[in-house]
Amino acid sequence: MKKNYPCFFTFFIACLIIAGCNQTQQSSSAPDEENHPDAQDAEEEHEKLEEPVEESQAKDDLHEHQGEQVEEGELVEKETSDAGNYNVFIGGEMVETDEQIMIFGESNLLPGARVVGEVIVGDEEEQVFFADTSEIVGDDGSFYMEIENHPLDDETRVSIRFHFDGQQDDAIIRHYGDRGQKLEGPFIYKHQGEVGGGSPQNIFKQAKATVIYLPKEEKAVRQFTEPNWHPMPNDMGDPRVWIEVDEVNHDHEYFYIQARSNLSEGALVNIYHGNARKDDTRVLPDGSFYAKFDYEYKEDTNITIQFDPSHWNQWNEVEEKYGAKGQRLVGNLVVSDKYSDKQLIEKVVEQQSNAIEVPDHVELQIDGSEMTLLVPDDVLFDFDEYELKNSSKEILDEISETLIHSFNKNDFEIVINGHTDNIGSESYNLDLSVKRAAEVEKHLEDKIDSANVTFTTKGFGSAKPVVSNETEKGQAKNRRVEIVINFKD
Repeated sequence: MKKNYPCFFTFFIACLIIAGCNQTQQSSSAPDEENHPDAQDAEEEHEKLEEPVEESQAKDDLHEHQGEQVEEGELVEKETSDAGNYNVFIGGEMVETDEQIMIFGESNLLPGARVVGEVIVGDEEEQVFFADTSEIVGDDGSFYMEIENHPLDDETRVSIRFHFDGQQDDAIIRHYGDRGQKLEGPFIYKHQGEVGGGSPQNIFKQAKATVIYLPKEEKAVRQFTEPNWHPMPNDMGDPRVWIEVDEVNHDHEYFYIQARSNLSEGALVNIYHGNARKDDTRVLPDGSFYAKFDYEYKEDTNITIQFDPSHWNQWNEVEEKYGAKGQRLVGNLVVSDKYSDKQLIEKVVEQQSNAIEVPDHVELQIDGSEMTLLVPDDVLFDFDEYELKNSSKEILDEISETLIHSFNKNDFEIVINGHTDNIGSESYNLDLSVKRAAEVEKHLEDKIDSANVTFTTKGFGSAKPVVSNETEKGQAKNRRVEIVINFKD
């Protein structure tokens, strides 16, 4: 035994040296975001686009915090200690330039997870423009991306996705599941893989955060935010299907349909205007679905929402739940197919859609269950003031008429958000934005006399710019009041 001690000691020292060398090599080969030239250039560009004031320094440093949200005018820091939590968070900012879109991302994903950034113009099935890239999540949950931008004026969708229908390291797959089945939380959606059809092995879970916008001449800084879901139906997936249509509107260019149901997530729904199929959409995790299609005036023509379990593009799990021929469907929405023994669900929207008319200088944005009216602050207030100008009251009166007459439902929530540019201290801007939002609320509340309409005001100061604050034009754009109409029950 004594002769073996020197050999064992030598072997032990050699192992330590080898392990140390491997660790040094891994450390030196790991991506160093702070020293990466692309990341440095992007950080400099980000700082040029939006110079932070002292009180928001921590907010703008995306590499020191795993994520923050501004709620009721306060900064709320997300904990970084929950890396790998199955309740996944994805957020951050996107900075738009003429040539590219830069994403400064935040998450609680495990280091080494691969995330994908996508820019889509047009429908996902009929894309006018598509560009994507992928990056690895760093030790602090952050990631940085550059994606090609486009010169089009059409609606643009920028998404960050963490999914398993593609390349992920074995350690990431073991942690979250080979199809992401352990993922949970408000950022999680089901989706169909690129190959394999609607079979159970080809239905994955993914974490996704999306920004939808219409490009403007002035380039923007935008935030990825948490989806705003309806409460989950207690009878989700029940064969006694119900569908509630919250809104059918148009702006003379598109029809917009917002509806809720107890259909299971991923169920494919078809939308007909008269006898013409205009759109199809999948049911979201909370049972809601949204459709948008070209506006066409047709006298006394109904819109029909149809769910066919036997549709060729339904997922297998949806078909099994309701029957290959819809034979398990029950309730007053069930109809028999004219040409076969199948059963379908049909919801006929008999009321005429309402036209959304907004005053001049007011911009309308529609995103899922929310409609937002953006009002520049110089339309409402004098510089550095929060009392409404006399001329602005006429505009707010017109907005009141829009809110009263342009929507089918009367029970909705109105959230009024105040925003400023970055001139002055953060505390001063925050106080000014809160007061301006309160003034708008007071006027609208006087005009909209309904017990079913609730008001909420929020002030964000300069924390959420829509464009760069580097120019006077950009600062004027960021000084705004947003009137958000939320149809969530």
